[in-house]
Amino acid sequence: MIELGTVMQRITVGDYTIEALTDGLVRLPAPFFPGLDPAEHSEVLDPDGTVHVPVGGFLIRGQGRAILVDAGFGPREMGFPDGMAPAGDPAPMGEAGDLLTALGKAGVRPGDVDTVFVTHLHADHVGWLAPEGTPAFGRARVVHGAADWEPLIGGLPHDDWSRIGLEAVRAAGRIEAIHSDAVALAPGITARHTPGHTPGHYVLDVEADDERLVLLGDVIHTPVQLRDDRVRFIGDHDPDEAARTRQRWLAELAGTSTVIAAAHFPGMEFLRLGEDRAPHAV
Repeated sequence: MIELGTVMQRITVGDYTIEALTDGLVRLPAPFFPGLDPAEHSEVLDPDGTVHVPVGGFLIRGQGRAILVDAGFGPREMGFPDGMAPAGDPAPMGEAGDLLTALGKAGVRPGDVDTVFVTHLHADHVGWLAPEGTPAFGRARVVHGAADWEPLIGGLPHDDWSRIGLEAVRAAGRIEAIHSDAVALAPGITARHTPGHTPGHYVLDVEADDERLVLLGDVIHTPVQLRDDRVRFIGDHDPDEAARTRQRWLAELAGTSTVIAAAHFPGMEFLRLGEDRAPHAV
């Protein structure tokens, strides 16, 4: 069971320390994963019949930098789509709001964060940027993929939580949209364009002292996808491109010493992949 508001995992890559921070938990109905056979992959289902996934972010510290990768869902709840709630279950599909608590337990104040790198602009990754229109990380630049803005934010109602937050950060002059395939954020830290889940999705590649970590964001949503290419995710903007991106990165990472983490893996674990793409805890 995930204990919210905590530092879940911690590793080092060269001079950098990377910590997984929880914000909350979302219970995704099985239909969110087209191609998932519950009988074949019963291990991913909770007794309530949903797939429990954390939301949160990763904190990178070192060389005088404090970089937060993704900003959680924010202090609010998410309801189930009509007809998808577990029978007799009154609880919401998702609850969050603990990211700043987790950040504090890691010894970091919001004002210490110099960069918030957002892998993509979905609601569960931008929720703490500016709750209710007030930027939470006052001195940080917020970096995101430029291709995400129009399809994901531009058409939202002006009172939408995500749009309010992003517009507030933009009005404060703290936002930076990136376009290139590879963008350096800090020494040894590179954002790499990985479209499919969204047009402007990026992963973060951290390399130092012959060690490497890749924060995969939503390139992959469940450990089942590591070895079962049939399983997709309902929220992918371009499912075919998302599948190609996922396979390309899995092929690159399998059987290497590179550590990976995905935004929504149980426990927000740091893993290595065997030659057969089976995950192994670090």
